[in-house]
Amino acid sequence: MTAPLQTPTAERIKAACEKFDRDNELTEQSLAELFRQYPGNDDPRHVLLKVVAINSLYHTSIFAVETVARHIQANFKEIDSALAAGSPEAVNLIAKVTIQGRKYNFFSFATKYCSWHNPEAYPIYDARVDHYLCVLQQQTPFSGFHHADLWDYPKFRKVMIAFRDTYKLGEFAFKEIDKFLWLEGAPPPSAAPDPAHTGPGAFDFYPTEELTS
Repeated sequence: MTAPLQTPTAERIKAACEKFDRDNELTEQSLAELFRQYPGNDDPRHVLLKVVAINSLYHTSIFAVETVARHIQANFKEIDSALAAGSPEAVNLIAKVTIQGRKYNFFSFATKYCSWHNPEAYPIYDARVDHYLCVLQQQTPFSGFHHADLWDYPKFRKVMIAFRDTYKLGEFAFKEIDKFLWLEGAPPPSAAPDPAHTGPGAFDFYPTEELTS
């Protein structure tokens, strides 16, 4: 039986951030410098560097990285405007990509890409965050959400705000809460790829199937 989750507190958030930063110092510093150096998405070379970095260092398992980069660059005006405004729409603009006639939803990757552009506005979704929030909701309900709501970014963001408000964690930015949730979320079983999924995308990256670190 899985042990009950401990109540989230400011002290636990701070301790998690300190541990995360110690364990991931080089990765975090490298990504921060890259996104600081290339804040826009109008140059395909810069976008590709950012896509490759997120995909590699955060293990989002996207194989068609050049296609995703070209998709972002082709829509840079809408994406950059949405990122600057902190609009949840930026996630869908980045996540939904057509590859060889098939539609993919690189949801977790898109939340991470947006977060590195504007960490104050975009909490990160991945399998660990999903697992933690669902277990906590079952244990001590803090928001009236359904599991599928976590795969709808505006609703996911509201759940994260409810989590922060319920446990009086308003002093922490989403980035800090992301670190806590990543450490506290028990690693879920890896999803097996569908054998029928072939080609450059390899998987349909809807959240229930996405392989995330």
